[in-house]
Amino acid sequence: MSLINPLPLSLFELVEYYRIARRECQFLIEHLHQSLGYLEIRMKPSPLVSVQFNKYESYYVAFLQHLKWRMSDVCIAESLEFKDSGSIDAILKHKFEHSGIGHPINEDKINPMLDSLNFVKNNLGKLISDIEASMLKSIFLCHASVDKPAVREIAKTLTDKGSQVWLDEAEILVGDSILNKIQEGIEKSDYLGVVLSPRSVESIWVKREVEAALSQEIENDNVKVLPILIENCNIPLFLKPKKYADLSTQDVAEKGISDIIKRLRS
Repeated sequence: MSLINPLPLSLFELVEYYRIARRECQFLIEHLHQSLGYLEIRMKPSPLVSVQFNKYESYYVAFLQHLKWRMSDVCIAESLEFKDSGSIDAILKHKFEHSGIGHPINEDKINPMLDSLNFVKNNLGKLISDIEASMLKSIFLCHASVDKPAVREIAKTLTDKGSQVWLDEAEILVGDSILNKIQEGIEKSDYLGVVLSPRSVESIWVKREVEAALSQEIENDNVKVLPILIENCNIPLFLKPKKYADLSTQDVAEKGISDIIKRLRS
């Protein structure tokens, strides 16, 4: 068990950071190649290239250090599948030393940084692929408003595991058409999780959302609606044939979440 509590970063936030980092590597690679081309034309060192290189090199040293922090247990929980990725290990072990040289700068100083950038960029690409392969499908959480605290907890757990969770309070802005946004959310999400409680089974809004998702399920002939029980209630007839994820007590909640994750991974 880790003694470090990781920052509350979702897989989406981590993978987006790694994507940005990879684009930064590509930016530096392109500009260093331009510098090499300029040196080749001049056939001698250039003060302009020297100034640019020193700026880029200083930035890259700080960038690499920060990237390694973003791959440490401060940011990546032990439970995440890609934690032991070979790409992470390769970058964490990779070393690049600041040359500390002002000018003149020539190919002998630029090429080592290019090699390092290409190494980091390639490993970031592999890491991003590993993360994307471990991410879950998206889910629309249909629920009664009074059940919002419990639903937020479910949403947070699934988001941390890499699912894109549609929750009305996060997706609907002032001035939006509620009906249109909900319909859009249902259509774009891979699944609709109907959160069952004595309040939600009496909600007209919940019934309408479930009916819309069930229509898609029938039309496309694949599973769309996932019942999620958070409190014992009379399950509607049209949902009774379906197996539900049971989160109604602490004793079964962990398995219930595991069942949802298993479905979102399928």
